[in-house]
Amino acid sequence: MSNSNIILREASASDLEIITQYTIKLHQHEDDGKIKPHQNFAINLKKWLSSGLADPRSLFLIATQNDAPIGFIGATSIINDNGFLAHAMKGNIQLIWVEPDHRKKGVAEKLVDEIEHCFKEIGIDYVECSYTATNHLAEVFWSNNGYEKNSVTARKFL
Repeated sequence: MSNSNIILREASASDLEIITQYTIKLHQHEDDGKIKPHQNFAINLKKWLSSGLADPRSLFLIATQNDAPIGFIGATSIINDNGFLAHAMKGNIQLIWVEPDHRKKGVAEKLVDEIEHCFKEIGIDYVECSYTATNHLAEVFWSNNGYEKNSVTARKFL
């Protein structure tokens, strides 16, 4: 199915509830159960997302179909101006969620394409994202969209 009837729009503070719901779903999808969430997880998440929505370095987009939200992406620009790298800024895709009924229809690709376009417009020429090792859907998605693995995070409980 074509993604031509998918509309993207910039998220605003009025989208906080749906973005919070989608981020909780993403957390549940990726959670391996090894680290217990804080008792105020949802409250703290909403505060973090609210600050992201207000941050001029961040961009949140909502994907809609027939005026109903079906997914979102959240990204931010990061200044690397430490003199170590030739690239003074990078993009970071922090969150992406598409409702299961709307997957494999080009929605996530459209969200990523638009974020990449926005990054290019402000002079950012590379983007990073991360996902959990158990999220095989994400691994395939990012690989299919030209993203290469370049780092590994290891964890040890003490």
